[in-house]
Order: sequence, then structure tokens, then C-alpha cells
Amino acid sequence: MKILSKILCCQETKVFIGKNALENAASEIPEKAKVFLIRQDVLDPTPIRSAFKNIVAEFVLKGGEESKDIEIVLKIAEKMHSVGIQRSDYVVAFGGGTLLDVAGFVSSIYLRGVNLVNIPTTLLSMVDAAIGGKNAVNFRGIKNVLGTFYQPSIIIADTLFLNTLPQAEFVNGLAEVIKYAFTLDYELYNFLKRNFENVLSRDEEALEYLIERSILNKLSVVEKDVFDVKDVRIVLNFGHTVGHMIESLSNFSVSHGKAVAVGMVYELMISTEMGITKDYVLKEAIEMIKVYGLPTSIRELNVDIPKNLETLKAVISKDKKAGWRGLTLPVVVDIGVWKPLTVNIDSYVEALANALNRC
Repeated sequence: MKILSKILCCQETKVFIGKNALENAASEIPEKAKVFLIRQDVLDPTPIRSAFKNIVAEFVLKGGEESKDIEIVLKIAEKMHSVGIQRSDYVVAFGGGTLLDVAGFVSSIYLRGVNLVNIPTTLLSMVDAAIGGKNAVNFRGIKNVLGTFYQPSIIIADTLFLNTLPQAEFVNGLAEVIKYAFTLDYELYNFLKRNFENVLSRDEEALEYLIERSILNKLSVVEKDVFDVKDVRIVLNFGHTVGHMIESLSNFSVSHGKAVAVGMVYELMISTEMGITKDYVLKEAIEMIKVYGLPTSIRELNVDIPKNLETLKAVISKDKKAGWRGLTLPVVVDIGVWKPLTVNIDSYVEALANALNRC
């Protein structure tokens, strides 16, 4: 098991990674503190109830995008108020990425912030959603419009929770790991390329390594740009401009991992044609994405994604990286090397439409 610690803004975040991390991390909660558990309905809460003896109430969510709603946040806050949760108490969030988004959001606004413990149960949430303090709910069909920055006190990435994760969900999380490899971490890229059998079979040592590398990569970025204002943290959105577009236009029927995997391919196609990305990178990305069982083309998603310029522009213009300057994107220059690039939205939409119509 590994323990990491990082000061993000003014909050220390401790991260426990590996088998039985839950048992080791639970001792961090003071005995007199109340614990309010927000958990996903399909998960067995027994390990959490055993680890945290002072749970005073539970709120159960289904998870999924339908849970990311402001009305649900208000219901959680109402229950927290009814059991007397104070600022010195703890919210424990147990579930996947969407549940962690909701729990983080309500933790950040209730009494202007209560202690938050994230216990991600999917690979996707372990390497991405649980880290970095971004919390949000959707609004009028657009992802993450209402949100806050609020760092968790503790993150517990216990690999035991991955043992029962369906293979499709496990593979879904690998898209974010591949993102780190191509933007920030050549060593992780080499590991993924050489150890795909161990990764896909969920070898304990391989899992702990890729989770730790992914978390270290994200923490290093967040530390430099906690509030996402310096064109540094945008590297974490590689593949997400197109990926979020796919999610929105498919009414969220396409999983986040699949959408991001396809998004990385199309964004690399565009930056390669612009002469920014080295030619071999796109080929390497497509090969790796395929090896790990993820799609590389819109056609593989089996959904009708409108490809006309007006529709694409309407969605891309709502991207959080769009503004009066244009659209600022993370662009891969070489494997493990990236840079921010601001482009004209109309030009980018036209390039994207051409790429979508080719494959």
C-alpha cells in the first residue's frame, strides 16, 4: 500500500492506494466526529460500516448522470441538517465518479465546507474523479455547469473494490489512464504498452502502479493550477472536448471512458493535420486504445451523432474551455509532451466535422 500527501491550495489531501487501504485510512477520522455516508445503491456498504463506527446517517444514490442534479443536492443537504452535521464532521462518499461529484458539491456548500472523504469504487473514479477537487452537477442537459472547487481531506483508492467491477467498467477507466500517458507520462505509456495482459487481468501490482502514477500525474497538475485558470489544468481535458460533445449529443448513452477514448483520437487527428503533433503519435494512440478494448471511431459507438456544423458549434461553444479568446485546448506534441493552444471555434468545428465525416 502507498500513502501520498499533497497540499492543494490550503488543504492537505492524503491518498491511500492499494489493497486494504480502507482499513488503514479509517483511523484518520477522529472518534468524536460524526460521519454522513453518501453511497451508491448497488454497492455493499458493509466494509464502510465496519471501517467507520460513527456513521449517523446514510443517503443512497443510484449513481449515473441522472444523480447529478441540484434537487438531489438539496435533499442531501436537508438530511445532513436534520442529523446535525457540523463543519468538523465528515462526509464519506462511496461510489463511482458521478456520485463523488455530487457528494463533493454538497460537501463544499454545506456550512461553507465540511470534511470530505472520497472512496472511489471504479478505476475511472480512482484515477480521475476522486482527485483534484472539481465537483459539479449537470444543468439543462450540459455536463458540469454548476460546480465548485473543493479538495477532499482523504482519498481511499482500495484496489479490493475493483475485484467485482465489470470488465466494461474497468476498461472504461483505462481511457483516463491512457490520457495521462500520452499527455504527461512517457514512463506510464511504456508500462501500458508492455504490460497490457497484466493490466487487463487486474494484476494487483500492475493496478497499484498505474493508479499511483495516474494520481501523481493529476496531483502534480492540480497543485500548479488548483482553480483551473492558468491553462495548466486543461491538460486533464485532453480528449474531453470531443468526448463531452459525444456524451451530450448521445444524451449520455455513451460512457465517459468510451467518449474520451474516441475524443482523444479525433483531437489527435486535428492536431496532427495542423502540424503540431508528431505523425507517429496518432497511430500509437489508436493501437493502444484498441489493445485496451476501447473504441477509436464514432462509428463504433452505435449512436447517431449529428455532424452538421451548426449542431457541433452549439455544443463546442458551451465547452468550459471556450471563451472570448476562442477555444483553448491541450494539444499533444509528442508522447508525454503537450502544450495549450487557443484556436478559433469556427475553424475547430470545421476541422472536427471533416474528421468525423472521414471515420
